[in-house]
Amino acid sequence: MERKKCPICKKPIGRNKICCSMECYAKYKSHYKTCIVCGKKFYDAKSNDTVCCSPKCSKKHRQDLYKQGVNKAATDKMVAARYSNPKLMPSPENINAKSWIIQSPDGTVYECRNLKNWLREHEDLLDGTVNQAWDGISKIKYSMQGKRKRPCYQWKGWRLIAWSDE
Repeated sequence: MERKKCPICKKPIGRNKICCSMECYAKYKSHYKTCIVCGKKFYDAKSNDTVCCSPKCSKKHRQDLYKQGVNKAATDKMVAARYSNPKLMPSPENINAKSWIIQSPDGTVYECRNLKNWLREHEDLLDGTVNQAWDGISKIKYSMQGKRKRPCYQWKGWRLIAWSDE
C-alpha cells in the first residue's frame, strides 16, 4: 500500500493529515493571486477583492478603468443626485448650515443661516473676498470660544454677535 504524500514537499505523511508539517500546511492554505497589471504573483486571502499586488499597480489599474469609462455612469448618477438634493446644496437648507447673527461696519445687523452662502450672495458688502470674510468671521468665533492664542473680535469692522450650531 502506497502512503499519501505532502502536496507541497512530496514527503510521506501520516494518517488523517493533509501535509507533513505545519510549515507545509501554511503554504498549502496560502492563496496566491496574479496581479492583473504586472503579472506578479502575490499572497492574498480568497475573500479579498484585491486584484493588484501593490499600490503602484492599483493606481495604474484605476487610471485604466477611468480611461475606459467603466464607472462613468455611476459617477454621473452620484453627481446628479448631489445637485438634486437641497440638503447638499449651498443653501440655507444645507445639512451643515448654522444660524449666524453678524454686524456690519455701519452697524446693520444681519441674521442668516449658512454664513458662507450669505457671504456669496452679499459679496458687494465685503471689503475682501468671500473666503477672506469667512476666515475672518470664523476666527472671531474661535476667539469667542477661547480657542485662539491671539484672539480677534472683528474683521474689517464686521463683528459676530451670536451663532447657533443647530
